[in-house]
Amino acid sequence: MRPGGRTASVRSRRGPRARIADCALSWDLPAARTRERRAGAVIFLAQLPLRPLLSLLARPRWLGREHLPATGGAILAGNHTGPLDALAYGHLLQAGGIAPRFLAKEALFRVPLLGALLRASGQVPVHRGTRRGRDALSSAREALGRGEAMMVFPEGTYTRDPGEWPMRARTGAARLALDTGAPLVPIALWGSRAVWPIGAALPRPFPRRRLIARIGEPIRAETRPGESTQEAAMRLTDELMEAITMLLAETRGQEPPPARHDPRRDPLRPESGQRLRADDRRRLALRAAAATTRSGQDAQTRLRPCVRGAGGRR
Repeated sequence: MRPGGRTASVRSRRGPRARIADCALSWDLPAARTRERRAGAVIFLAQLPLRPLLSLLARPRWLGREHLPATGGAILAGNHTGPLDALAYGHLLQAGGIAPRFLAKEALFRVPLLGALLRASGQVPVHRGTRRGRDALSSAREALGRGEAMMVFPEGTYTRDPGEWPMRARTGAARLALDTGAPLVPIALWGSRAVWPIGAALPRPFPRRRLIARIGEPIRAETRPGESTQEAAMRLTDELMEAITMLLAETRGQEPPPARHDPRRDPLRPESGQRLRADDRRRLALRAAAATTRSGQDAQTRLRPCVRGAGGRR
């Protein structure tokens, strides 16, 4: 069986009615989804130009979509490498029949027009570096209680690992799962930074690159006997990031580093509200450019064996 859970022969036997149903589910046509999975008018209209545009910028391949829960609350957790990630994950979820709902940094909600669109589409602001961060978890709990799915980036910012591997993450997603009983669904995305490098004003459409998202089996969030909530949250966070890392390693065809990068030890931590000087921004831009160059040089070598055996587009 090819990655993704179905063989090409099984897909070929799907009749026209099943394919039409899949298309209606993907594009969120009326009556195709349950109420909890409907994306709403803003996302429905936004997808009409954005999904074809994303397919022109990159060649998306979604693997393991059978692990996306069809009903009930769920916390979808993915790695974070660059500015294209939100659109790429949104494309993946919408194509999989799930309304894209993100925990997004609060600064985006203060941008004129964009903030209004984010609120109208059901996104939840995260007040990083302040006590108001609890408000985001409260809103997310309410959404999960209604049976919705919530997309989170456990790392809280773009990875600063030199090899673009997932960093050590925060425990917010695990705590949310423990509080609500919603499963944690690991997702690994690869190729987005090559399409839209950090610091670039616009994505790079040429050459058209492969964008691969691999979804893993859900992780049940439970506290073990004799385990405190804090200990359970730390353990689940480690399990989640290990699952994301191994999914990414399978896609890249490489071994991950023995230890995850710890962003708390970095001298610059903009995700914690640290204000950056001009020279700080230049240092971060140079570091991101160097990582993007390494990624571009190795991308074809890394992806070629994976793409060859990855099966058809999902």
